[in-house]
Amino acid sequence: MAKWSLSSDFSLIRNPSSVWSYGSKPTGHHVAGIFSLFTHLEQEPNGHDEIVGWFGIDNSWYIHGLSVYYNTKPTNVIMGPITFPGNSVAMHPADDGRFSVVRFTTPKDGNYVLDATFAHIDKCALNTGVYIIYNNLMTLWEIDLAGPEDSKSFKTTDKGISIKANEPIDFIVGVGLDNNYVCDMTLARVDIHLLEDQPGFPIIAGSIGFVLGISISAILFYIYKRYRENRRNANVGYQVIN
Repeated sequence: MAKWSLSSDFSLIRNPSSVWSYGSKPTGHHVAGIFSLFTHLEQEPNGHDEIVGWFGIDNSWYIHGLSVYYNTKPTNVIMGPITFPGNSVAMHPADDGRFSVVRFTTPKDGNYVLDATFAHIDKCALNTGVYIIYNNLMTLWEIDLAGPEDSKSFKTTDKGISIKANEPIDFIVGVGLDNNYVCDMTLARVDIHLLEDQPGFPIIAGSIGFVLGISISAILFYIYKRYRENRRNANVGYQVIN
């Protein structure tokens, strides 16, 4: 069974990396907005270099806030009012309303099970919007985190959702109902796995073949039976005439 984890798979080298991409969407367009890749990774410059972030070409630490952050240590790191759990990913929207986006691009057709949790990790947190968008078309989930340590989770059914190869699923953090980006640092835990060897299609195909086989056999038997009856009636008629 193929599995992916946003935290375990986080790349410190390239973007995109495998199925994951880090970037942004424009203000007010979290669904169909154009996805822009972040271009460079930077360490926190004021004594917490274990915390890194992917930024866009117009952005850096403490400029617009917009980034996807990562704690490279396996233990918690406290940075002012923010507590970064060990080896965790956090997301923060921009001061101009742009959305922070982690994109998962499906490598093949199949049923994918999504399991995601978002939580405030800033002590002064107020409102933050969280969204999961499928293929730039459909909102799978939309919630608002409210207050410090607020946490919300989303999970598909165990059967997952059917997705074609190379279709994106965007995990998004925005400014929320208060329209204020301050204190919106949000933990993002995302785990995805692909259900292998799906029985659905083979079972359906097999059932159809079985039913068709029975139907064809019944039709052939009926034709043969009518043929035998017609032969018998013809023979009887011939004997009566003679």
